Amino acid sequence: MGRLGLLFLLFVASIFAQLLYISPAMDLALSVYEPFFVSQPQRPGEIGLFRVMNAASTIQIISFEVGPAVTLDQLAVSTKQAAMKERSTGRIKIANLDCFFRWFSIETSGRIVQSFQLIFLRSAKAYVLTYFAPEEEFYTHLVPALLTVQSLKGPTWFNHVDEKHGYKLIVYEPFQAAEADEGEIGSFIALDGAKVGYIQIVQEKLSRNMKAEEYADLVEKNTLLKLNQYKLFSSRQNLVEGNEFFWRIFSFTQNQMNFKALQAHLVTDQVAVTLTYLSSEENFEQFLPAAVGTIFSFKM
Repeated sequence: MGRLGLLFLLFVASIFAQLLYISPAMDLALSVYEPFFVSQPQRPGEIGLFRVMNAASTIQIISFEVGPAVTLDQLAVSTKQAAMKERSTGRIKIANLDCFFRWFSIETSGRIVQSFQLIFLRSAKAYVLTYFAPEEEFYTHLVPALLTVQSLKGPTWFNHVDEKHGYKLIVYEPFQAAEADEGEIGSFIALDGAKVGYIQIVQEKLSRNMKAEEYADLVEKNTLLKLNQYKLFSSRQNLVEGNEFFWRIFSFTQNQMNFKALQAHLVTDQVAVTLTYLSSEENFEQFLPAAVGTIFSFKM
């Protein structure tokens, strides 16, 4: 029975392709998405460490006690290091928690390490979750890293239900529903001063059964490769809450402007759904945490 039990666990792991991680103090629970795996914490204050096999990409979770008067803004300032070259910062609400995020890089010995950091307060404790990787690896594992650090457990809720097209999702601020254009089944826009981000949802009825990756290849061949200066940064398949998504991050130019996009495909009952987050290249990171939360919450 022991052998059968182990085989069953391996079978379940292969289906769900993600692991529920609970911190030693049982004060934090996360879903760890492939290709990250749980590693043994090594430094004082570390309550979680996740790595990628044969790669330098790492997610580190640090926790420490704070006084009752400490605010999230104060925590954000105190955790900023002198060596950080900060590119952008923002706020996002996850599992009813107010979180601060920053994108930054650190150069050491001529090598550039790119990072995303999520910070929040809960029950007189501070939590700092950091994804970091060498510049050449950063985009390769960025989406599963964001899915992992943003998978804080809380009540399941959906604030956008489209009965006409039969789907629901969580729209993360600052995104809000906008009027859909012809061919779209959903449209969402985010504004932050002069910065703008856009999420589009479209669907297509297929003539045959098709895997998400196969459909994604067709979209790339028939549409994306025709874009001016199309450049693929990374792509992968991840199972998220029962949905098999194939995603890619890419850039292109149009009307002398540089754009960057995250696109995710899923196929259910011969219906293909494509969710695309688009922004100017310089503003892409600003709305990416909210875009990832919104796109991968999609449910038919």
